[in-house]
Amino acid sequence: MWSIGLAVAIMLIVPLILYSIAPEGPIREGDTVFANGRHRVMLADPVPYRQAGYDRSCVIERRDPLVVLHRQPDGAIHARVQGKTKLEFPFCPPQAEIILAPQQVFQKPDLLSDLKDSLVELFAR
Repeated sequence: MWSIGLAVAIMLIVPLILYSIAPEGPIREGDTVFANGRHRVMLADPVPYRQAGYDRSCVIERRDPLVVLHRQPDGAIHARVQGKTKLEFPFCPPQAEIILAPQQVFQKPDLLSDLKDSLVELFAR
């Protein structure tokens, strides 16, 4: 039984490791990217959010999912905030369209560092 369990574990873990070390491709329209840290970004159209206290910018958090709408000629990324359900100033509103730099996002989560962070958090309690 142990050998079957080990074989199943290997079959589940190997694809995750291969995905983690595979290179990222170019960022295209429709791709989901993630914020690589806390950043202040520009709202594409701040007018609908002025009454909620937003001026021209909002804050994205590390690992916030963003759907790429298009790339601008200067390299900036026009994206829509995903994964949020309520308005919390100064964080970006749900479904807001934002403009950010390519160095503020990554395409895929690093599964090995996420696993390490989870283990550290688990044992730090």
